[in-house]
Amino acid sequence: MVAMRGVYEFLSLPVIAYFLLGGPRIQKEYGLGMWGKLRLVYRMYHNTRKATTGTSFRAHVAMAAKILAVPRKTEGVIVECGCWKGGTTANLSLIADITRRRLIVYDSFEGLPEPATGDRWAHAFGTGAYKGELDEVRDNVARYGKIECCEFRKGWFSESLPGHKEPVVAAFVDVDYQNSLHDCVLYLWPHLTKQGWLFIDEYSRLDYCALFFSEWWWAKYFDRPPPGLLGAGCGIGVGQYFTGPLREKTPYQAPNSVGMTRKDFYGMWDYVPDGSGLEPRPYNGDAWTTTARLPEENAPRQLEKILERMEAEGNS
Repeated sequence: MVAMRGVYEFLSLPVIAYFLLGGPRIQKEYGLGMWGKLRLVYRMYHNTRKATTGTSFRAHVAMAAKILAVPRKTEGVIVECGCWKGGTTANLSLIADITRRRLIVYDSFEGLPEPATGDRWAHAFGTGAYKGELDEVRDNVARYGKIECCEFRKGWFSESLPGHKEPVVAAFVDVDYQNSLHDCVLYLWPHLTKQGWLFIDEYSRLDYCALFFSEWWWAKYFDRPPPGLLGAGCGIGVGQYFTGPLREKTPYQAPNSVGMTRKDFYGMWDYVPDGSGLEPRPYNGDAWTTTARLPEENAPRQLEKILERMEAEGNS
């Protein structure tokens, strides 16, 4: 089974390069032709087999696709929270090198912290797990990535992240615990650029993903509606079959993806039926972006198509 999956992964590399990194959204200023994209995908694939990582190279390519679509003129760094042995860091550093950005890595380099009260995903037996020494991480990135693009900031997130100052075009958060996710989003979200991306690895846990749909959390800390999360439950599509939930995963499926949201996304249920006695909270189209076009956005184009068809029929 493992061998078959490995063969599938290798043979799918050109397809992944074409479908995830193809299209007009990838900025031409980064100079990545089709061969360059294929080399990047192959190198990411190779790196995840040499340096330990908790995520799939497919997730790394998906993040690359979004970061490579950000114009170079948009100021900002790439951030990683939780790097373990540095396998993901190495691949993110490749993206940082191509886009001429810095990669700032936050980690305790002491493994997972002691559990916080009320954190359902934290347990005492996990304390110290996923530990990677700073020197070990640096060595892996130097060997497989671009160490010159990286800056490492050691400490627990609650201590290191409040001091973050740089604008962020993309942040990858792989931190396992609810308390850690809370700290990462709380302190990094204000620094995301207008259309900056935030990626998480624990997308298969619906209650964990619920932070991005929590109206009270986003109202309390940022006075805004929740942004939602693309890929909640089974991850975004990266050419790997996984329908979820994780408890019912078949041997043929693997959650090799990532969940993501963007600074301007809108993920709040704001419909209030008549007679409910509740106050409606209308969508503010000037501030937030829905992930599909609203009817009023489609209406002008639909009207244009109708007029074009009527004109064509009149001339026939």
